[in-house]
Amino acid sequence: MVAYSRRDVIAALGAATVLPLMPGCAFMGGAERYLAEVRRRYVDELFGSIIPFWERHSIDREFGGFLTCLSRDGAPYDTFKHLWMQWREVYMFAALWNAGYRERRYLDNALHGFDFLWRHGRMPDGSYHYLLDRKGSVITDVDGGMEVFTESFAAIGCCELYRATGEERFRREALNAYGIYRRKTENGSGKYDLLAYPMIELNVLSVMRAAMGGGYEKEIGTAISRIRRFAHPGTGIMFERAPKGGGFELDTQFGRFVNPGHALEGCSFIMRHLRDSPDAELRRFVLFETKVMGEFGWDPVDGGIWYFRDALDRPMSRHEYFLKAWWPQNEAASAMLQAYELSGDEWYLDFFRRIDEFAWRNLRDAEYGEWFAYAPVAGRMFHDYKGSRFKGFFHLPRQLLDCIQAIDRIQRSSSPHPSVSPRTSSFPRA
Repeated sequence: MVAYSRRDVIAALGAATVLPLMPGCAFMGGAERYLAEVRRRYVDELFGSIIPFWERHSIDREFGGFLTCLSRDGAPYDTFKHLWMQWREVYMFAALWNAGYRERRYLDNALHGFDFLWRHGRMPDGSYHYLLDRKGSVITDVDGGMEVFTESFAAIGCCELYRATGEERFRREALNAYGIYRRKTENGSGKYDLLAYPMIELNVLSVMRAAMGGGYEKEIGTAISRIRRFAHPGTGIMFERAPKGGGFELDTQFGRFVNPGHALEGCSFIMRHLRDSPDAELRRFVLFETKVMGEFGWDPVDGGIWYFRDALDRPMSRHEYFLKAWWPQNEAASAMLQAYELSGDEWYLDFFRRIDEFAWRNLRDAEYGEWFAYAPVAGRMFHDYKGSRFKGFFHLPRQLLDCIQAIDRIQRSSSPHPSVSPRTSSFPRA
């Protein structure tokens, strides 16, 4: 690996990635009306389209669990059961119940999924399989490292069930799954540290703290410090991987890999923590990062958040990099609205509007309900399915629910925080 000095890194990144600041939108006192319209639309979409689609097509009444590989009209095209998607659906239905939407079937749906996973997915050591067939027989437990995250989703699903029911078995299982996930990821992957590991751990810890009545401050602080390690101190670009021992690797596309959606998702989790534990320095950091990664991830020609980017804008062999997938739009929208709530700066609200308009126009399916996985490319829709091994009842309903709740908090608040502009804010060091 070529040894780059700090000056080399800043020069290389700065030349390739410093973008002109997007102009903000002057809402002319209409921000309240705009947010009220967004809230109405999101409530209609979540409860009139998204939830009904998954309740109609996903719940496997015959064998248990959920069918998640769904065609445009909801018909299953694959009956394998990926445990990521199973646990995420458990989590989301229980989270809706805990958010105050007390439709008994939401809790029943979550319990339905848990029962299948407990009977068929759990191994003797407390960890979980990765892929089952429809009836619950094991297909495989490996998928190039992706399997490491299964227990993280088990942990948040069980946390929400514990919060909903108070049953000790769910608390025990949440703690067990979190412990397994932490042991699997605490040493990174090979020669690299991975942003996804602490980012997802922070989410687990935040859900655990909410469900279990506090605690985990030390662990949350450690996870946030680990996330900050991936933010370049000269430009704010947040890398997906970084060499163990410090620094950044710029001579390989592997080291230059940037996932804007992951970075903005991590920012969302940090901002959720700040609502309970204010910290002025961390607030400056996350607002700066949200602006940087929003601008860096945005396609200024066609709109939308890119799937992947090279930190130096060099060629990528990941051929899906140019796609506009559903989940980066979801995570970016949630991050921008939370940043507006945290700062009162309408720059974030305008960026939220840009993402919302792009996603609503390009991903939403008004005919069959739910959203497509990818926006059209050059006017052509290459994939029209609604669920897959990675797309399920998770990112989109979580974004809609998070944004509804953020708007409710904004409407209740009479004194938004002062804004922080990237023109004047220095990058906070980790």
